[in-house]
Amino acid sequence: MKDVSVMIDDFKFNFRVGALIENKGRYLLEKNKNDDFYNMPGGRVHAGENTLNAIKRELKEELGLYVDNPKLIKVSEQFFVLANTKYHELNFVYYIKLKNSNQLTKKDNFINLDNQNETMVWIDKNSLNNYKILPEFIYTLKDEKNISHLIFDKINNESYDSRYNYKMS
Repeated sequence: MKDVSVMIDDFKFNFRVGALIENKGRYLLEKNKNDDFYNMPGGRVHAGENTLNAIKRELKEELGLYVDNPKLIKVSEQFFVLANTKYHELNFVYYIKLKNSNQLTKKDNFINLDNQNETMVWIDKNSLNNYKILPEFIYTLKDEKNISHLIFDKINNESYDSRYNYKMS
């Protein structure tokens, strides 16, 4: 199947899913050796695939992790420039709490099964501000209780957060 990622005029549109995976006050993040930032495990949704199946597939591919019931906590629309490309990205973020018995919780870091250039790292959620993490809304996810919708437009310098029901500029 094809990833939903396409150039439209001068924008690259991406339809993505991400997982905020927690265990004992730590989040599992990934870092590509070619990037200067961390991000959540996940990836692009395939054409014809719903986001719930996409996050399950991505976690199986990247971590060998089988999840039954991830909880949707964020829908974000992001507009940004990366490597001279303008992006329009739609991202569904799911929350997963791993039990201590899961083998992934016993390693401090390990290589992504799907990409040898990416290292998976457990980071204490109280230390997130010490790391550059994208998308930036991850810094506030630790406080999420209900699903919210965020628009974060770095190109036009506009933002919207449904938790507060107002535009932020």
